[in-house]
Amino acid sequence: MVPNYLQHMANADATSDDARQPHGSRKPANIPTPNITHFELARTLERVNRRFSAFMQSEMTRRGVEEIGPAHLMLLLAIGDDEISVSQLMERGPYAGTNLSYYLKQLGESGYIERNALQRDRRAARIKLSEKGKELCADMTAIAASCHGIVADGPDNIRNLEITFRTLDRIEQTWASAAIFGPRGE
Repeated sequence: MVPNYLQHMANADATSDDARQPHGSRKPANIPTPNITHFELARTLERVNRRFSAFMQSEMTRRGVEEIGPAHLMLLLAIGDDEISVSQLMERGPYAGTNLSYYLKQLGESGYIERNALQRDRRAARIKLSEKGKELCADMTAIAASCHGIVADGPDNIRNLEITFRTLDRIEQTWASAAIFGPRGE
């Protein structure tokens, strides 16, 4: 079920600025479409991330989850159904070691994860979701799926979402490569 305020947001978006529409825009043909810079793209991605985080926080609060935030939730989702090491978890996302340790400590203290020390080296551990963590992930995944239904409400929008994902993935790979090798692979 889609919360009413989400449906309202989707309806407002559908009737808002036509210039934001990727295809079939009603914008007059004589007005040139500006080129989108990578700076504009980065700002948009930051806004999307902030809004998604705010949405997840509000949904978590509605469910009485106040001891952790959206960054913790994303970490729980990265763990998923696996039992993994901290180094494997670092490979799954953009986590800095100190932040990750802090988040894992909070998640453990709040009962969302279980930490199992390895027999051969008690300092090393495997991490998995507790039942509480699994329930939260299932709830938030269902809420995100209802939002997905608003955005991808037909074949054209599903296709546009897939293209957007592939494009963002390609841009991310380009930026990652440019950070290591320079903008032209020099």
